[in-house]
Formats: sequence, C-alpha cells, structure tokens
Amino acid sequence: MNVLLTTTVFTGSMYHRMAEPARAVEEAGLGVSVTVQHGLQTVMAPDPADPDGPLVVREVDAQGADVVVLQLPKTREMLQCLRLLQAQGVAVVVELDDHLTALPPGHQGHEVLVRRGVGRLAEAIAREADLVTVSTPNLLQFAPRGRGVVVPNAIPRRVAELPPAYEREPDVLTVGWAGTVGSHPYDLQEMGSGLQQALDRHPGHARFAILGQAGNAGERLRLSEEPVEFPWVMDVDGYAAALGERFDIGIAPLRLDTFNSCKSWLKPLEYSARGVFSVRSPSAEYERLGLGYRAKRPRDWATALTRAIEDADWRREQAAAAREQVLARHLTEHTAELWAAAWRRAREERTRADRIGA
Repeated sequence: MNVLLTTTVFTGSMYHRMAEPARAVEEAGLGVSVTVQHGLQTVMAPDPADPDGPLVVREVDAQGADVVVLQLPKTREMLQCLRLLQAQGVAVVVELDDHLTALPPGHQGHEVLVRRGVGRLAEAIAREADLVTVSTPNLLQFAPRGRGVVVPNAIPRRVAELPPAYEREPDVLTVGWAGTVGSHPYDLQEMGSGLQQALDRHPGHARFAILGQAGNAGERLRLSEEPVEFPWVMDVDGYAAALGERFDIGIAPLRLDTFNSCKSWLKPLEYSARGVFSVRSPSAEYERLGLGYRAKRPRDWATALTRAIEDADWRREQAAAAREQVLARHLTEHTAELWAAAWRRAREERTRADRIGA
C-alpha cells in the first residue's frame, strides 16, 4: 500500500504527526510505502458554473497513492482536493491534533481560527474524510460517523536515548517551561504563587527559565525576577536535546478548558524522555499518561517544586523511572502499527464507499 502524507507548515505537528510516524512505519517493515511532502500537485482553473469567480481545483495528482493524508487542512481548496481524490478512488485521511474552534480569546490564533471561521472549515473538511486520525480521544468528535482513530504522540528512540538531564549535578537548578506565552495565555497562571514560593525558599540555588518566548510571563506570575529566556529551537530534535541540556525540572501547567482538554500529553512526555523531572496539571491526558508529579493548587506546585529542588536523590529517581516508562511504551516504534492500521482502515472505508456508490 502506498501512502502520501501532506504536511502542515507547523514544525512540531509535522514532526510528531507526519515525519516521525512515516519513519517508524517504514523502519517497522509493515508493507506500507510512505511519502512525505508539503502540499499536493494541483491544476487550478475557473469554475464552469462561475467563470468570473475565483479559481478552483480542477485536478489533483495522488502520485500513485492508495491513501492521501491531509494534515490540518483549512482551506476551500483542500476540501476540493479531498473530493477530487475520493472521486478517483483514493482514500483520504484528515489528521487533527488540536480543537481548532476552541482556542480561547487571547490565544494568538484565535482571530484567524475562531473569529474568521478557519477552524470551522477544517472541522467540516474532517467530516468528509474517509477516516480522521487524532492525538487524543476528545478530538474524535470531529470524525465522520465514528470513523476516527486515536494515535497518541510518541518519542523517537534516538531522542529518549540522549544523555538524560538527571545525570547532571548543577550548582543552580533550572525550573523550566517550554512554550510561547502568546499561545498559552492562561496556562502559567495555573501555578498561582506556587513557583515563586519554591524559588523564594532557595535563593541562589534555583531559577526559572523559558525555552521559547517569555513575553510578559514575569508579570503574569508576579515573579520577583524575570525568567531566563532561551531562544526557541526550530529543529525538533535540537529542541528535544535542549530540553535535557537546559532544564533540571520541567513544568507543564494547563488551564482546564475546552481547548486544553484536547491537548495531548506531549510536554510531560518530552520532559520524561529527556530525564527531566516534571510537575504538571491534572488534565485528563496528563493523567492518562501517568508521568510527572500532579499539581492542582498553588500549594501543590510549591510543595512539588520545593521537594524536587531540595531532594536531589528523589528528583533523579523519579525522573529515571519516568524515562524508563517512555522507553518501554511511548516510542514511535510502539505506535507504528497504529498508524499503518489506520491508513489500511481508510483504504477499506473508501473501497466500501465506492462499492455502495457504484
């Protein structure tokens, strides 16, 4: 079976939901040939029904694929591609890893995805697919008539086998968060005063750092000192390496809202893979993963961070155990068959639909 994966421009989603699954499936020898590329080869022309209107997709090249996967399609042209591919007998999978119509006001994508309706279009496209693959169970609501498959995020073995953070013995411990405040406008505040309490108890021995764009994080958290800001690393392997090189303790606070209830367990998984002890919110996905120290109230954050700073042996023991769990069950090689099975199912769904329509 030949599968063509067409990717988004978002580096993280492309890496975890397209490039690395393709690599894992090919390496597993599952009888699936996978090609990854950005976009589809199309022919645009006037619509015969509206010759003075905008150009529409009149032809699309499946490049010999039995299954084409569209990652986060958000345009009318992608809907036209989906319909043309299905008319050729090609199965179409839509890959979603976010609830695109639930971004809260204040999120940097809210204007385009919510107010301008781009997210609604993406969800409408998903409902015409032969199958939808998602990163979390809550996203199955966008699958057409139950034709959805959850394939959880996983980590490549080469990342999980990098030298773990817990092998270091730094003089100053770094409590770190990876992200951009613009796309997490309310999450850091879930810690309340917990982070500052822990830092206050260990002056000169612990600091807070952000790998990404700190923005006004210091103001939001009412910190006595601005966080250290490490520049974002666009290369995902480089980013994963940086997590283990920069952070000793990782934090994953999430406001429990509709958007975040669909977010995957990726952040605590990444911390754990790199041997970084983590403290995280009790979101359903983080609970399902079961890695990291659970914190709900400010005093929970203060207690967990304080112990991690003060008790190095406990911190390393917890981090090492979490990393072993990643190696045992959360690598891309463990999810390869799930991806291949989903694509096979899409092929079967399209064959069935074509027979009914014949």
